[in-house]
Amino acid sequence: MKFLIIGLGNFGQTLATTLTDNGHDVIGVDINTHKVEMTKERTTLSYILDATDIFALRSLPLADIDCAIVAIGQSMDHSLRSVAALKQLGVETIYARAIDGVHKSILEAMNISKIFIPESYAAKIFADKFTSQSSEELL
Repeated sequence: MKFLIIGLGNFGQTLATTLTDNGHDVIGVDINTHKVEMTKERTTLSYILDATDIFALRSLPLADIDCAIVAIGQSMDHSLRSVAALKQLGVETIYARAIDGVHKSILEAMNISKIFIPESYAAKIFADKFTSQSSEELL
């Protein structure tokens, strides 16, 4: 599959490199030059651009992607603007990271394909580990 990942912070960077390692084509996008530099060797293509700018997004090979993932975790505004721009450009399958419940509700109203809150998911996994293993095994 071909993925577009917008937002290459800790979560987006790990997602991009893991998908690439698993044999997928990944286009990584971030406005921060340093973040793009950190992942460019581990993604198919990398772009430094503002994903809230619909004109900048038009420069990407959007027709070739199977799924766009908006992994922005610092700004609800930037996340929502990026999602809206992708929808305007006709991207059909969009997954988006939600920062909190309000953000999730807005994304639901936008009919996003899949919404996730990675911190909640990770906390549930960790809590399950605590209940299924002794604390010594976790250390």
